[in-house]
Amino acid sequence: MALRKSSEIPKDAVVLNEIEATGYIWEIVNQWESPSDIWALRYGAVALGAVSSLTGLLINKHYRWRLKLGTYGYLASAVPIVVMPGILTLLFHKQAITTNMLLMKHETCPICHEVKSAALQLAFGIAYPMVLAPTSALMFANRYSTYRVPHLGAGPKEMFKFLRGHTKSFTGTLAYIAILQLAASAVVTYFEMRHNIKLRNKLAEMERKLDDELL
Repeated sequence: MALRKSSEIPKDAVVLNEIEATGYIWEIVNQWESPSDIWALRYGAVALGAVSSLTGLLINKHYRWRLKLGTYGYLASAVPIVVMPGILTLLFHKQAITTNMLLMKHETCPICHEVKSAALQLAFGIAYPMVLAPTSALMFANRYSTYRVPHLGAGPKEMFKFLRGHTKSFTGTLAYIAILQLAASAVVTYFEMRHNIKLRNKLAEMERKLDDELL
């Protein structure tokens, strides 16, 4: 019933490979009757994905407002800058953090989970939209002539100088966004670790009771 490391497997245990073990433990999490025991494991990655989408929305809105784009190209920019960061955060956090926790990887190094989770949040919640949002805004501003932007032939130095001028007023908000990302990552990952321990303890207790009944 409970997963164990290969070094702790009893002789009569069923041996699973990593893919089978992943499917088995997630089936337990998804079918667990008490949501209060496992809500962070089940919904934590979704919450962090929503935070990344929210910050992508704010970043995209800033550059579109600065370049006076209005509704021009809004949907085309929203999908990669707002939707994709949320999806990527959800997928990568669920696989690299939550699943590894459930499979008891790095269990002696909880800070490893926290650091990796924070890195994913900053990568997909800030770095990713901060690359795409100004690029998208420049492209649409040039296409629809909503703002005078440097010609591509002006070179990367002029483009960087132009974008830096439009980013300067946003640095304060960007700092708050980074703090929000790190705080959300730390809180969710902490509760995931707590709920993982609670789940393992309850599974072990259920296994002991079953063994006692069979004796």
